[in-house]
Amino acid sequence: MHLLNSLYQNGPDRAYRADGTLVNTSPKLVMPQATSRSFISFQNTGTNPIYLEHGCARATATIGGGVVTALTILNAGFGFIKAPAVQFKGGGGQYLAALAASGWDGRGQIDNWPTPAGVNTLVTPPIYSRPAKAVAILTSGVVTSFLIQDGGAGYINPPEVLLTNDPLDPFGSADPSIGGGSGAYVASGGTYFLNGTFAHTDTIALYAAAGSATYYLEYAP
Repeated sequence: MHLLNSLYQNGPDRAYRADGTLVNTSPKLVMPQATSRSFISFQNTGTNPIYLEHGCARATATIGGGVVTALTILNAGFGFIKAPAVQFKGGGGQYLAALAASGWDGRGQIDNWPTPAGVNTLVTPPIYSRPAKAVAILTSGVVTSFLIQDGGAGYINPPEVLLTNDPLDPFGSADPSIGGGSGAYVASGGTYFLNGTFAHTDTIALYAAAGSATYYLEYAP
């Protein structure tokens, strides 16, 4: 990739620009997932505000007794053609939780030591924590529920729920119309700019609560 505004600016690796219009109150996907972006520059050129969302659908987890018992949808997304992958991060569900023993490790049975009086000769096996597993369920391109395949074990706090697009689905996105407007709020004449390592590869979707707005989006691969 050539650096912008360098000697190679007139070469094949240049910035791309797309001007557009929002004409109703439905969310609009303006950029699917990409392999890389060196910068993203969005500007609201109209008179009505625009909400900009990026990334996948979102959810939170609830635990009980160290196990994930339920998932709550925060943003169901839209436009999915395949169910996004579900991962659980943190919360204490990926490490040794406890090693419980009942007082006697049974070693005397190996070395012919006498068994101490009044102790249990059975050893409780190690109790390991493990991450939960779940799959997302789609209805008409929207995440509507989750099927918990394994609640995991050993959670101390609710784990973070990470939803990511299926590798074969570059179009599903978080819904910027959730709750009357979700994501980055870009006022009339305002901009949304990401550069370098902050230029994510997620999908980008727009929503205008007033039903109409104009914008331009510029980016470089």
